[in-house]
Amino acid sequence: MDPTPAANLTWGWVSSGNDRGTSDILWGSLSTIYLCTWTCLCLNFPRLGEEQSWRFLFYKFRWQLFAIFFPEVLVATTAEQWLSAYQSVRIFRGMGYNGWTIRHGFYADMGGIKVAPPDAEPFPVDSHQLSFLVKNNYIPMPQISSDDITAVDKADGFARLITLIQICWFSLQCIGRGIQHIGLSPLELTTIAFILCTLHDYFFWYYKPLDPLRPEILPMEISMKEICEKEEARQTYIFTPLDFVSSPPDAKSLIAPFWFGISVVFDHGKDKEPKPRQTFPNTRILPAEGITWGMMWYCLFFQVVYFGLHLSVGWLLAFPSRVEWYLWTVANFADLGLITVYCIALPLGTYFAPWIGRKIFGVEGATSILEVANMLPYWAKLAVHGPFVVAYIGARAIVLTESLITLRALPAPLYEDVNWADFLPHL
Repeated sequence: MDPTPAANLTWGWVSSGNDRGTSDILWGSLSTIYLCTWTCLCLNFPRLGEEQSWRFLFYKFRWQLFAIFFPEVLVATTAEQWLSAYQSVRIFRGMGYNGWTIRHGFYADMGGIKVAPPDAEPFPVDSHQLSFLVKNNYIPMPQISSDDITAVDKADGFARLITLIQICWFSLQCIGRGIQHIGLSPLELTTIAFILCTLHDYFFWYYKPLDPLRPEILPMEISMKEICEKEEARQTYIFTPLDFVSSPPDAKSLIAPFWFGISVVFDHGKDKEPKPRQTFPNTRILPAEGITWGMMWYCLFFQVVYFGLHLSVGWLLAFPSRVEWYLWTVANFADLGLITVYCIALPLGTYFAPWIGRKIFGVEGATSILEVANMLPYWAKLAVHGPFVVAYIGARAIVLTESLITLRALPAPLYEDVNWADFLPHL
């Protein structure tokens, strides 16, 4: 469908009068996006030095920008973190520890529990690694209650309540405008997409503590050298000496390749953190029992709904020019297409990974495409992943930019307010 002809558009800034103006559309949408992307964030423990107030705010601000550019990726991340915490409950209760809750699982996975062996610096353990230590009697079960975790949880119920009220009011307005056929602007459609993502983030991170800054430290009597010898494990690692406990990224994960590509492009493929790591990055998600098929299909379905919302409703919106309408459509199709390519490449890569590892790199036992990708030299990793990452970010930037600049020319009905009296029974 072609965009509304330029002759039917109202150009320039429209002041508020009896109906709404440009400022009402702009600030109503931007305030909703800001509240959604700030209050939904429940991040892992920050790196050393980032606990200070201004550094911590900058740490959260960086992730707020990520939530603005990649809200659909954040939803998949929260879903897999929830799955990891949920699986930890089943593991610990299978060991007889019925007091372990999903809140405990989140707390451990975000770096809230550290162990202090005699031959190494204290380092964090996730829920899977902690269950390994407890099961093998390397440490006693930590006595951390749900109340202890709640005490360090800085969750601001009032801020989330304000956000939910704003979400409800904004959504009601959009529904009312749809029923009365007075239309939405591209910025309001983008805001609806943010609301959809935020509600998912709230659900999956409901039990995750917000902004705890002091982890629990558990002393160990046995050394890591003794544990590695008993378990016949390598002492080389990437994050912590217990890396050998964690399973490799599941091939069914939709976001593991994304994070790998991001690290290649923006971290230059190098691990600059001192070892052992003192925190777990927000990108590290390794459910002990792997990604379930149900979770994989749900995340895939969500991606289709998210981009389908932009495409199905976006085709009906008015744009100042035909070129901008094409830019919006092509950009959304590009992001959806890149995700589709990833979804096709993952199972194919997993199937051919053993053959590629053996024939090209002379390595036996490769189980996933990410293992094979890690064998590549940095320039090859960048050549493979760089175009995908740049194209994805570029397409997303076009959608966000178009959402804003289309405010310079909108159809006149978009400046009408919803006539709520039409929804009330006449007496």
